[in-house]
Amino acid sequence: MAAPAPSPISDPLRNLAAKIYIELICRNVVVIDNAAQIKSNPESLAKISFKLAEAFQRVGVEVKAPSLPKNQEFDMKVADISGWNAAKP
Repeated sequence: MAAPAPSPISDPLRNLAAKIYIELICRNVVVIDNAAQIKSNPESLAKISFKLAEAFQRVGVEVKAPSLPKNQEFDMKVADISGWNAAKP
């Protein structure tokens, strides 16, 4: 019995670029009679797709930054939780 093939690692940037590329190709294909013609160079569209995907992810990080936790250095193990319910003198 052969071992199952390892699943390919998912690259979010590549996946987004592929979706953008498909959209760009769909918008640049002209069908005449029984032939399809691409108005733009497919390689250029691929390069643009990766640049757009990278910009989209970079801006996404910037937009999410204000809502991320601010105190990431806080260590729960250091906090004295047992003292929270202690009677105050």
